Amino acid sequence: MLKKLDIENKFLSIEKSSMFKAPLLSVYFNLNTSKLCVYVVKKMMLTFFIFSFTNTFSNNETIDTIAGKTFELIDQKIPKQYKKTAFDSVSIVESHSLSELIQQHSSVFIKDYGPGSLSSISFRGTGASHTQVQWNGVLLNSPMNGQVDFSLYPTIFFNQAELHHGAASLLDRNGALGGSVLLKNSQNFEEKNTAFIKQSVGSFGAYKTEFSSAFVQNKWLFETQLFYYTAQNDFEFINISKKGNPIEKQKNAEILQYGIQQGIYRQLKNGSFGGRIWLFDSNRNLAPTITKDSSSESQKDQSFRALLEYKHLRNKLSFNITSGLIKDVLIYEDKSAKIYSKSNSYLIDNLINTNYYLNNKINIINNLNIRFETAESGGYSNIKQRTQGSWMTGAIFSFGQLQLNVFNRFIALNNVFNPFAPSVGGKLQLLAKEQLYIKVNAGINYHYPSLNDLFWNPGGNPNLKPEKAEMTEAGFSYTKTIKNSELNLDVIGFYNYVSNWIIWLPTEFSYWSPTNLKEVENKGIEATFSLSSTINKLTIKQNANYAYTSSTNIKTDNELDNSIDKQLIYVPFHKFNYTLSATFKNTSIYYNYNYTGLRFISTDNNWYMPTYFIHNASISQQIKFKKLNLTASFKANNLLNQDYQAMAYRAMPGRNFLFSILLKF
Repeated sequence: MLKKLDIENKFLSIEKSSMFKAPLLSVYFNLNTSKLCVYVVKKMMLTFFIFSFTNTFSNNETIDTIAGKTFELIDQKIPKQYKKTAFDSVSIVESHSLSELIQQHSSVFIKDYGPGSLSSISFRGTGASHTQVQWNGVLLNSPMNGQVDFSLYPTIFFNQAELHHGAASLLDRNGALGGSVLLKNSQNFEEKNTAFIKQSVGSFGAYKTEFSSAFVQNKWLFETQLFYYTAQNDFEFINISKKGNPIEKQKNAEILQYGIQQGIYRQLKNGSFGGRIWLFDSNRNLAPTITKDSSSESQKDQSFRALLEYKHLRNKLSFNITSGLIKDVLIYEDKSAKIYSKSNSYLIDNLINTNYYLNNKINIINNLNIRFETAESGGYSNIKQRTQGSWMTGAIFSFGQLQLNVFNRFIALNNVFNPFAPSVGGKLQLLAKEQLYIKVNAGINYHYPSLNDLFWNPGGNPNLKPEKAEMTEAGFSYTKTIKNSELNLDVIGFYNYVSNWIIWLPTEFSYWSPTNLKEVENKGIEATFSLSSTINKLTIKQNANYAYTSSTNIKTDNELDNSIDKQLIYVPFHKFNYTLSATFKNTSIYYNYNYTGLRFISTDNNWYMPTYFIHNASISQQIKFKKLNLTASFKANNLLNQDYQAMAYRAMPGRNFLFSILLKF
């Protein structure tokens, strides 16, 4: 699977650095630590003070109207000129994890280390920490390494998901240089009581149970989701690193995951109030690379996530208040090397989002965010804490066929203040009777170093500067409805210049340390196409996503650096997927094609991994029994049994199957 650009026949040896074993695998701290408890209590008291203060604006008044337009209480959405990918409910339900959802239904590249292993993201050629993940507005990125493992997020725990590409992420919060992933739990007080249970059995010892229920009683909404998953992941693969390319079986790749989410909400006269608790536990053995015969590594992840939400509309002002608490525990163990590492992190995230409709042409938006981070690990000399705040203010202007927006974000991190992070954009409808728009956006975003970057011992660099991204993009969108068919086309080109790019490098003292070394240029094109048609009782939907991404290192302090003007590692030039679904009465078929282009795995671009393409297909049948609704489905992944690797020396499964039964009542 590894190939060199010249004709020599040899393999690249990739050595693990201490940075991988320590900073990337550490995230923990002790609940019984007195300093930590005092810190958390203080921050929670501040959170409740914010809630108490803002509640003074929440008296029950009727919904106002402007020029005959009634404003409804809805979540704040980004202006339409920004690029976003919204996943439909069917795609969310049918995907096993957030990693699979993004990989199969978007142009974003997922770095998949194999079933049950780490899964990270590369958004528009940026690093994993440059993508921010939010759950109902609350940030989920680890305070320690700034990243998210997408394999730890089952899709049963959210019912809405969307990607904000590039400049669109400027409106979410600071730090997302590539884009944002937004996970949401929408509340429906009008829906009847519903519940379903889904049982799945698949190849390689896969066994999964999912349960979801929603009950409405006297304006109270109770939601429950349960998840249980286990798999052996003992699939066979061709070991290309050994003489004769023998067929071997994956070892030490077992996984066990389970979790629960509980939501309780109260419908108010002009809003709602409630909260959620999300508990999740993951235990997995870490499979060896194909160059090793065995592994004794394991990892345990435990997460506690809780949030409170208040939504209200008062006259022309609507506002949302959210306060979340995230606790993550990570335990890494290598029995053969006698390594045991435990890390703890806390994150308290408070948000206030307001919309003020001055009239039917001007919408004034203000977003305030205050975040507290705390972490304890063997890699730190002591408990590390920091506070970050940001305030975004601006307006959206609508003038007939023209829409403009201007925003600026003020950022404060501990005692450092940055008053200038602007975002401007516009959308123009070219023809009054046609949904054809041109879109232009630009802005500046900052990504601050993680706690590992600053304080890891040895190697942390407290003098690091924040990474700065200057982002521009332009494109067009077109929507056409003809009888029972709807066509959507969206094309956008982007250019990002990132200075002070943080990179970990070896030092003269035999350990790694981060520095602001690189200047990186990201540019490319993203295109989305969808077509849906209904003919009598037959519904056909087609979706296609394509991305061309050039991400190059254009400047370093070392003139002899052979990575200059070369593509960053693990950034494919081309990424494409296509999905076709057809439903006739109670029968549905589904087909998905994924193409991932060449990825370089050495900074000089001499070594690369070849392209690969994966075919997936499924069929489902719905059977109704009075008040019960049963759906049986059969899915085949990697239908053509493609032998491939997404990451170097990490085995991936061939053809595999999954059978599911869903009972809805």
